Amino acid sequence: MPGPTSPHQTTAAAASLPASAHDGVTAPIAPGDVPHDVGGFSFPGLAHASRALRDAGRPKVLVVMGVSGSGKSTLAGELSFALRWPLVEGDSLHPQANILKMSTGVPLTDADRQPWLEDIGRVVRDWIDSDTCGVITCSSLKRRYRDTISGGNTRVCFVYVKGAQADIAPRLNRRTGHFMPSTMLDSQFAALEEPGEDECVLSVDVRASRDSLTKATLDALDGLTA
Repeated sequence: MPGPTSPHQTTAAAASLPASAHDGVTAPIAPGDVPHDVGGFSFPGLAHASRALRDAGRPKVLVVMGVSGSGKSTLAGELSFALRWPLVEGDSLHPQANILKMSTGVPLTDADRQPWLEDIGRVVRDWIDSDTCGVITCSSLKRRYRDTISGGNTRVCFVYVKGAQADIAPRLNRRTGHFMPSTMLDSQFAALEEPGEDECVLSVDVRASRDSLTKATLDALDGLTA
């Protein structure tokens, strides 16, 4: 696995992104930046590669998905840092009208989400077309949302941070500085269509420590054929 990237490398990687994505590009998170949970090892059952992903082989783009509060941004940052791939926060591509709606506790409709999903899909497609790897976050709750983002390309892997509502609700209640209120978790689980074996998905367990989750994800990706 490649070693840590430098700030200069991160800037260079970000410079290759489509203009619409620049505002959401962040530097990869160094493991020492935030205190780690006890862990640092993978354990059986923590990560599961779908049949479609095993058939497709190693992906070029990772879309870290899951309901709000599942830890998408944290895992995406760790993967970006370890792989030295540019990172885009999907939430940064939301139009202001969507942000205002969610911040007042009003769930988005499919019509609200469609332009946002198409923007995320453009970022993904630009990476694929330019033979560039990347990591992006997006809740990707429904199958048709994931289809819009991936465009059916099997080199796009959804990393699904999977967990029960009872596991995720306490995490969301502790979170600060995000426009999504914790009261919207019910609507997210109601909308969630879990990925199937026919989708390119790597499912990981939200209950694991950050170190364990990151290592298990990287180990699973390394185990795929190139």
